[in-house]
Amino acid sequence: MRDWVVERLEGCDRQVTDLGQPRNNEQWLAELESEEAEALADLREYLRRAVFIYLNRHREDLNHLDRGELEHLAEDMVQDSLLQILDKLDTFRGDSKFTTWAYRFVINAAAGELRLHRWRSISIEVLSGEGEGPAFAFVGDERAPEPERVAARNQILALLYRIIEQDLTELQRRALISVHFQGVPVTVLAEQLESNPNSVYKLLHDARRKLKKGLEREHYSEADVLAIFS
Repeated sequence: MRDWVVERLEGCDRQVTDLGQPRNNEQWLAELESEEAEALADLREYLRRAVFIYLNRHREDLNHLDRGELEHLAEDMVQDSLLQILDKLDTFRGDSKFTTWAYRFVINAAAGELRLHRWRSISIEVLSGEGEGPAFAFVGDERAPEPERVAARNQILALLYRIIEQDLTELQRRALISVHFQGVPVTVLAEQLESNPNSVYKLLHDARRKLKKGLEREHYSEADVLAIFS
């Protein structure tokens, strides 16, 4: 989790709490485990407000969306996260306020979903070298980076796309793009290829090895690439 998120946990509690009667950790757990309607409704509203604040105030890449669209996006993200939180209540150890734990969970999930959506939005034609290189800012878990870093990231992405097109086999390209860029599970890709997960892992291993060699050929190391995207 990014430092700026951690620093704002308590601040978020102050902004989004005000959900009727206050509860301590034990009360939250007892009422949620009993599936009490009021506690479920309060937690859902708390998470909805938390995600909306995150999307509205801390995601400059979403500035093109109006309030209604942001609220709809927050609703969708909260629905899945609420079910996951209820399923993981037994993992809460009481080291923080329950609402802080739930907030950390839902924001991590929201950031991950946005990151996956960004990768899925990149067309296969671009990734395979058949289209123009993208001119977009890489989406991470923090505010939009400065223009210099955006330019450096786009340069690295263009190099990666070129290596993928020139150095990888068709199956290696499909495996790498599907799993690492589009978020397709290995088991699902194995079924699509009428293969097995071990074969897909071998394809991914060979593809990453070729990427590494291609980067080294252009005088980049893996550390250089990670530094650009950190």
